[in-house]
Amino acid sequence: MSDQSSAAKTTERTGRLSRFLQRTGDEPTTDGPDGGGHDPLTGLPTRDQLGDLVQTSTVDSNRASTRSVLAFVDIGLLRDVNDSYGPDVGDQLLVAVADRLRSIDVPGTAAVRYGGAEFALVFSRVAKAEDANQIADFLVELLNPPYVLGGDQLTIDANVGVAISSDTHDSPADLIHDAHQALTAARDEGRGAAVVYDDSRRGRFATRIDEDRIRKALDDDEFLLHYQPIVRMDSGEIVGVEALLRWQAPGATNIGVLHPHDFMPLLEKAGLGARIGEVVLRKGCEQLARWNAQAPDRARLFLTCNVGARQLAANDFAATVARAVDESGINPWQLCLDITEEAVRFNRAGTWGALRALKDGGVKLGLDDFGTGSVSNVWLRELQLDLLRVDRVFTSGLGTALAAGFGLDNADATIIRHTVGMAHDLGILAVGQGIEDQAQADALAELGLDLAQGFHYGRPEGAAEITAIIAPESVATADAAWDPSQVLEGG
Repeated sequence: MSDQSSAAKTTERTGRLSRFLQRTGDEPTTDGPDGGGHDPLTGLPTRDQLGDLVQTSTVDSNRASTRSVLAFVDIGLLRDVNDSYGPDVGDQLLVAVADRLRSIDVPGTAAVRYGGAEFALVFSRVAKAEDANQIADFLVELLNPPYVLGGDQLTIDANVGVAISSDTHDSPADLIHDAHQALTAARDEGRGAAVVYDDSRRGRFATRIDEDRIRKALDDDEFLLHYQPIVRMDSGEIVGVEALLRWQAPGATNIGVLHPHDFMPLLEKAGLGARIGEVVLRKGCEQLARWNAQAPDRARLFLTCNVGARQLAANDFAATVARAVDESGINPWQLCLDITEEAVRFNRAGTWGALRALKDGGVKLGLDDFGTGSVSNVWLRELQLDLLRVDRVFTSGLGTALAAGFGLDNADATIIRHTVGMAHDLGILAVGQGIEDQAQADALAELGLDLAQGFHYGRPEGAAEITAIIAPESVATADAAWDPSQVLEGG
């Protein structure tokens, strides 16, 4: 895309946002105090000025009986760019992102280089709370077109977290905290996700959770797993579960169980990502072994475990997985490792050998969130995958299209249909995520998906609840292994 074309599209996007927010009449300003300095790389104001910019925006918005919005933007690909292309190219990416943010020609808007790979934007005089969703979508769209850096085109799929001022919580500190919490939740949903802060999340942390506290939580075995059913689309039979990490945190918060977006960033910051991954593998395999023993006449379930980039890059990763399988006594095929496109993209030499060794030992491999990253089709062949997860952005889009009466004549259905066809041609099972209702399930079955997961089939539950809903009479024999060809052939 030419610079002129990109600039035109940026202007068009900015114009749409400006019209949506109905910028008319007396225009606001978010000009902060003269002091505070600017970031030497991007020329944007620094995080030291953010509080004053938010305060000015909030006061001005209140006078106009409107609201102030704060958005955080995270360029999660920056570290990988630095590792692969060098810090100079990483700096070029930051400057290019800053230029796009600076190009937003909406009065009352200010952009800030918050630090590292994070930026912040302040929007003044937003008419209503619902407009925060439009702002979040606008920022994802603005930053999505490829950047030409180091001779390559890179798509960053930025994460966006947004918070909006309210009558009861409009201090700069509150708004900054809420927007950053939304950004954390967006990161947890995957690259390119945007989250608008929900007031129900306020007060989630009643006391400070620091690195010492989270290390103690690991030592005291406070982390547990919930499991979400995975079903066959042709029969509705539960054939597997996904392991989802939770933190039972007594005395740390004012609620009982925390989800990953509440604690994973701190775990990663403390260098505990690989260790918590080992906990998930061990606990998941042990639970599979208990299910095997509790229902010897029931077909074996399989378990999918998410594997992070740092966990995958650890030197002992393959040995850790093999140990979890061996010590639990489960069949190797009962474990499927879900990896993301980005986890293998930038450390091919270091990770593929370990994955191939595990594959040779019988462990299954799945690719998570397919269609949202930049994985090469050659990788699908070389990794010899067993599962390919169609990202929920497409299944959700399909659900929206169905509700609007479009049937299967829409872009999301087309993408899913071709993804499933490619997977089947490669002997890979296609899994649909985020299925919410029967209409969605019926449409995805018609498009050829093999397996499905989502609230329509069951929410994540503790092991006891999953045990209660798996009926022995609904499955085959104890010796039945999970054979992809049986599903692909409809057997």
